[in-house]
Amino acid sequence: MFGIAVARLDQVSDEEKERYQAFYCGLCRTLKRRYGQVSRAALSYDLAFLVMFLDSLTEPAQNCGAAHCISHPKKRMPYCESIYSDYAADLSVALAYHKCLDDVSDDGTARARTIEHMMRGHYAKAVKRIPEECSAIEGAMRKINQLEADADASPDACAREFGQLMGQLFAAGCVWGRSLSPDSAWEGTMWARAAGEFGALLGRFIYLMDAAVDYAEDKKTGSYNPFVRLDANPGQMREILTVLAGDATSAFERLPLVQDVHLMRSVLYAGVWQKFNHTYKEMSEAKTMEGVPSE
Repeated sequence: MFGIAVARLDQVSDEEKERYQAFYCGLCRTLKRRYGQVSRAALSYDLAFLVMFLDSLTEPAQNCGAAHCISHPKKRMPYCESIYSDYAADLSVALAYHKCLDDVSDDGTARARTIEHMMRGHYAKAVKRIPEECSAIEGAMRKINQLEADADASPDACAREFGQLMGQLFAAGCVWGRSLSPDSAWEGTMWARAAGEFGALLGRFIYLMDAAVDYAEDKKTGSYNPFVRLDANPGQMREILTVLAGDATSAFERLPLVQDVHLMRSVLYAGVWQKFNHTYKEMSEAKTMEGVPSE
């Protein structure tokens, strides 16, 4: 994921802000426990959202509290962990490793190669823990790379492929903890298909939102970007993204979610637009919203 699925914190209560931070810190603690201190570099609010979503859908037991950490040595930070924190930690490492591979392929700098080397052992652990999910990620990344190199491919092809991957990962998460929490796993199995449909739509939206945010840089460097291929302007990008966001939120609302649902809605209805609004607000200071910068 790309740092898109984050909450709009000015639309939630102080209690919800603390709850949101607790999922993030819980995932951070889980990463350290399962992969060591360095793996915390893979931490993201996107995967914390996945934990929140799976917890809400299946309601497993949660381990919540407050503790000091290396980032906050003087203040006890709230944390909330569940069986899905383990799953999200494994996915965090797997997705981060493939991001490292992309960086090595794109620029091959010493920094990119060093980070990839540091993450290689962590990824090997993730492969043992979630082999099917890692295989799905590897297959999807290969397919996306092929589509990016294919000038005749549909501009939406990569987004659909990434969406399908996210759908698989969301659905797999629903039943991942069945051996640890049979009751929750039964609930998860029942809703896995619907969760997968939501994940696929959200993933497709996230891929294209990331492309919209990176438009100017990708156009300058010549990197693959579906909106650059379409020569889309900000208004056109917003129109496309609005339709996709509507599809994702409709799938979300069909799920039986109660716990933390307002907090998740702050992500899906407003938070996912924050980078887009920030990017094109700055751009509009120099140009109108009717056109994309030529450079």
